[in-house]
Amino acid sequence: MSLAERVARAVDAAPIVDLHTHLFAPQFGALNLWGIDELLTYHYLVAETLRAEPKVSPEAFFARDKAAQADLVWDALFVRRSPLSEATSGVATVLHAFGLDPAAKDLREARAFFAARRVEQHVEDVLRLAGVTALAMTNDPTDPAERAVWEAGVAPDPRFHAALRVDRLVSSQDLARELDRWIARMRPRYLAISVEEVSAPPRAVLDVCRAHDLPFAMMIGVTRAVNPRLGVAGDGMRAVSLAPLERLAAENPDVRFLITTLARENTHALCVVARKFANVLPFGCWWFMNNPSLIEETTSMRLEMLGPTFVPQHSDARVLDQLIYKWRHARRSIASALSRRYAAMSVAPTDAQIERDARALLGGIAGEWLGA
Repeated sequence: MSLAERVARAVDAAPIVDLHTHLFAPQFGALNLWGIDELLTYHYLVAETLRAEPKVSPEAFFARDKAAQADLVWDALFVRRSPLSEATSGVATVLHAFGLDPAAKDLREARAFFAARRVEQHVEDVLRLAGVTALAMTNDPTDPAERAVWEAGVAPDPRFHAALRVDRLVSSQDLARELDRWIARMRPRYLAISVEEVSAPPRAVLDVCRAHDLPFAMMIGVTRAVNPRLGVAGDGMRAVSLAPLERLAAENPDVRFLITTLARENTHALCVVARKFANVLPFGCWWFMNNPSLIEETTSMRLEMLGPTFVPQHSDARVLDQLIYKWRHARRSIASALSRRYAAMSVAPTDAQIERDARALLGGIAGEWLGA
């Protein structure tokens, strides 16, 4: 067996702890998105469809019901064009995993398949097919639908860990009290915020992280609504200075920071920051970086600069079924990057060493920071 085959085998077998998703446990009811119509109306595919079909205005697209939107996406991107983008090939991967035809002329077979599924069994099947043993949700207590679930005292599936999103919560007049209240109710594994540029969070956020020994996650570089007509699909990105992150890490050595950046140009700078500050953990290839070529490139660079002390990927999935393709595709890119680094070693690694490193990168390090 070749080195590449040995590495691929170890990476494929490694259990995954997914450090950042937008998924919900089945106990959250309608917030738990799954099925073919949800897959096809994911905002990546919406943006691609409106690019491919410029005669369809965003307003006309969003005026359709979800099934009609999905039909349009399927026809535009799968029937009349080849699914070459990562978003479309991902849908094809999911359909193939369930024994469905990704070249079908319409969605009748896929809709019938998903309509016959029970949500509890579907969750089990998806996690098994993706190789995911635990994941972090994104939980915003200012969202009325989600807030109602938490206030009803619902206990989520123990594999779905809470992550307290503070983007809108930071405007609270009594932020410290609000954070303590939601930490007590949700028992989150970390606090998180999405920002365009790095800035120090309110003191209460860092104090709460210290008091509860919780990491603070920053997702850096998103520019909201560069094309507001596209709704969620209309956000963009920018490269930013990470000098404020260096100051934040230096001034708060007792706070752990989970960091991912949206711009390719920032990935190298983040590695440099992480080399200097052990309380900074680079994680994943986020959003526009979540493409196999960029995952492989970024993982190679991180291995060269940091060794196996980072989290190469998180799914960022919003639809449950996306876990299948996001992790199947990511595993290939991670295995390829690992193989090149092993090939550069003066002494060939043993199977035990490869398995150890794969388990650390795919789930071990994330599990330690997540407490999973």
